[in-house]
Amino acid sequence: MNIQMNSATTSMRELQKKIDIISNNISNVNTTGYKRQEANFSDTLVQSIEKQSGLQHEVGRSTPNGLRVGSGAFISQTTLRTEQGSIQKTDRPLDFMIQGDSGFFRVASEGNTYYTKDGSFQLQPILNSNRVNLVTSVGDSVLDSNNRPISFDGDYDAIKVDENGTLEISYKDSAKQPTQIQLSIAEINRPNLLEKIGGNRYQLPGTEQQQVANGTLQIVNLAEQNNRSIRINQGSLEMSNVDLTEEMTELISTQRLFQSQGRAISFADDMMGLVNTIKG
Repeated sequence: MNIQMNSATTSMRELQKKIDIISNNISNVNTTGYKRQEANFSDTLVQSIEKQSGLQHEVGRSTPNGLRVGSGAFISQTTLRTEQGSIQKTDRPLDFMIQGDSGFFRVASEGNTYYTKDGSFQLQPILNSNRVNLVTSVGDSVLDSNNRPISFDGDYDAIKVDENGTLEISYKDSAKQPTQIQLSIAEINRPNLLEKIGGNRYQLPGTEQQQVANGTLQIVNLAEQNNRSIRINQGSLEMSNVDLTEEMTELISTQRLFQSQGRAISFADDMMGLVNTIKG
């Protein structure tokens, strides 16, 4: 395979990855709390030929001497964009929204801690008891500030949460004291380290202790936080931050680049066929 075909093939493979990322963004345009991804490209430089003949002909040259042969482009980084999506007011007591790009709900499943922006919570009865768990739409337990799943008696009357993430559960029996529980919020300072694991959830590499130590993660108690950069809204949901118009424009542009690389392979093949037909 000649240089032109190799370069075009490499670029087509990486462009297909970008098309897949854009398609995933578009398919989640209505997913609560979804964060779009972007693909960043870099040139692939595989060979640099420095030998130069006829230096007398290079007087006034503004570029470095030598010939640099590339091999297309590759995706150097996939960036997670955490800008806040639009607000959808639902007036549902169990719909919580985090205001603040870096804030995520901490949830747990099978002993693992995950992070999500999807605040559409449910109540799940605990077997053989009169208590209920606060869970996500995929069944993960929502954690409190003590790193425990949030649960309370099932004979509740109303559930309220303030902007500091303090849940207050009142009961039908007026003589019963309300229960107060503090939501656990993760402030993630390096969102590009987040890994998607499905179910609108993310995880960080290593342990939480390691990520806290290196400054990537901070577990926040909003009741003790004074700068109000992260707040909780009850009765609202954060929608996807995908801009459908922007994604479709990017998809069309990427498809055209993909087609141009395909034509480059076709032209290279035609040239090789022409050379093979030449007789000495």
